[in-house]
Amino acid sequence: MDIEQAKLDPATVFRRPKDVLRADGVSPEDKKAILLRWEADAEALIRATEEGMPPSDNRGPGELLGEVQAALQTLAGDGHR
Repeated sequence: MDIEQAKLDPATVFRRPKDVLRADGVSPEDKKAILLRWEADAEALIRATEEGMPPSDNRGPGELLGEVQAALQTLAGDGHR
């Protein structure tokens, strides 16, 4: 797994945000960095969608953002945020 690539573009390495939580060999700090990047990407996608640009996959950007935020909360609940 390419951690640096995941930090730049999480969707190219992980299918869903919860997969980041399950990743073996990834430090809690790296998991947080990956999820925070994914959160920023989802927020940018929401802005683009509001401006009339369609999402590139079947998930709505709001749904993706919710998944990322849930994963961050789970990570925080484990004492790593």
